[in-house]
Amino acid sequence: MEQRKAITIIFLSIMLLFVYYAINAAPLLTDEEYTYLGDLKWYKTYEQGKTVAEETGKPMFLYFWTIWCPYCEKMQTEVFPQPEINRLLRENFVLIAIDMDVNKEDAKRFGVQYPPHELFLTPEGEIITRIPGYVPADSLLSVLRQVLEGGSG
Repeated sequence: MEQRKAITIIFLSIMLLFVYYAINAAPLLTDEEYTYLGDLKWYKTYEQGKTVAEETGKPMFLYFWTIWCPYCEKMQTEVFPQPEINRLLRENFVLIAIDMDVNKEDAKRFGVQYPPHELFLTPEGEIITRIPGYVPADSLLSVLRQVLEGGSG
């Protein structure tokens, strides 16, 4: 009987550690208006971002993601935090992160079926370029610069 108690206690301890780690390791913070990914503040819907883009004249960067997507996590922990990428995104774009499990309407609007998926749009909502899938830091940096110079990526 003692061995059974010990195994139960060990099992419950491992489960609690797993739950604690899973909750605290997730690179996601969110509030009523924004999602915070990769050390950046993102609007949650296309409509929110489009309003800001029209007011500021900045192009939009739409990032379609899900919490279960390993490549999305890689984008959020390895690509977006890169200093130059982070600076260019923060200073020059209206950032919109579409959680495809929550905001199915915007994913459908742009024909996005799987994460990650990136779209660059003019302040008026016209597509500049589309990147389906994971984008390594050097490639994203190149596309960011091309979009800012007025070309498509």
